[in-house]
Amino acid sequence: MELSELSKERLEGVDERLKAVVIECAARCPFPFNVSEGLRTEEQQREYVRLGKSKTMKSKHLTGKAVDLYPLSMDRKVVDWSRFEELADLMQQVASEQDTEIVWGGNWKTLVDKCHFELK
Repeated sequence: MELSELSKERLEGVDERLKAVVIECAARCPFPFNVSEGLRTEEQQREYVRLGKSKTMKSKHLTGKAVDLYPLSMDRKVVDWSRFEELADLMQQVASEQDTEIVWGGNWKTLVDKCHFELK
């Protein structure tokens, strides 16, 4: 699968190592996914904290070292909630092959965030 133009735009400002992992993952993934967010402004992060969507002002999104990815149905119309683990496994595999260490938010003990991937 290939990333949509919007997903590619959302990778602007993301660390090149993480960007390379996402692009290769998309090329090998048997289902589509989108990049919902990459680099974030401090204002956006402040709003997410205010709304309870984030608990910190030290998010790696602020430095381009994190992305949020959502697996999609084959027609790209809805999020396929059953495929987060499969996407995470592929992201980890590609990252390992590229000698890039990443962390998946789905493994966190508090504030589990299955869409979140960041550089370690």
